[in-house]
Amino acid sequence: MEIDYRTQMESAIDKVTGEIIDAEQLWLIENVDKERYICRGCGAKAVPASYQPENVVRPYFRSTHNADCDVSGEAKLAARGRLEKLGSKLTGFPAPYPSKLVLVDDRVVVDDGPGGEHPLPPRTRGGPRVDGGGTTDVQRKRSAGTIRPICRTFINYPYDRYLDLSVPGVETKTYAQVFKKLKWDELLSYPDQRIFYAAMRWSPPLRTDDYFEVSLDGGGREGKKLIQPYRIRIAWTAWSKSKRTYVCNELEVARKDAIAEAEKKTNKKAYLFFLGQQDHGDLTLFHVTDHRLICCLFDEVIWPKF
Repeated sequence: MEIDYRTQMESAIDKVTGEIIDAEQLWLIENVDKERYICRGCGAKAVPASYQPENVVRPYFRSTHNADCDVSGEAKLAARGRLEKLGSKLTGFPAPYPSKLVLVDDRVVVDDGPGGEHPLPPRTRGGPRVDGGGTTDVQRKRSAGTIRPICRTFINYPYDRYLDLSVPGVETKTYAQVFKKLKWDELLSYPDQRIFYAAMRWSPPLRTDDYFEVSLDGGGREGKKLIQPYRIRIAWTAWSKSKRTYVCNELEVARKDAIAEAEKKTNKKAYLFFLGQQDHGDLTLFHVTDHRLICCLFDEVIWPKF
């Protein structure tokens, strides 16, 4: 029987720049070039899908992989990663992962060593090699142009949050230390920069010409009633239409997913992650100015009890 290697992927390689592109980033591109992307594992053509603003389903890439492609093993690895530790500082981690956030307005593709933004052979930058395969932990490290793949790694591998992570403006250097959940039942001052996160409230965001504001399920409470929710204000006066659409679509899809999931009584929520500044005069308010520093993932966040 012939095996069907066609799968849906959350990311692919931009063969022009060598960057790993998350499917949601397609919302940012005005004219998507369907010939530009390839599978990270085998180099097969990856076709963008469901990236129009009116599409109900999230964007994704589809590809007919080569028979020996190992990208399909990533889902299995992530499933294992939510149950057990996969690596160690001694043996390394068995899959490529983002170890630093690099914000560059105009990316230049250069050979700057392991983890850089240069094109690599698909096998080197591709899916996980759980058998070691001679690949060092340094070679598995890569940079990310937005916080999204970093947040996805944080969710997928809760037992491996010892992994190195370098984020501009953040002094701590591991996944466990860089991420900080906003207090659910108390207003606090957060003077140290972190990638903050909390579940989004179901109420529709506030949208004006100057900013987009989202309320979170955390903050000051009286008993169980939330009376002073944390708010994220995204200043987008100078943003292009595509950037505004990108953020709006991502948050709205996650918000609707969370509402639909509520009846199932699972632990999945629409978690908003952001790198921003807390307002000096209002502890409930955080400011974000860059679309690359905010994302929303509909999933469960696990904190293992060691």
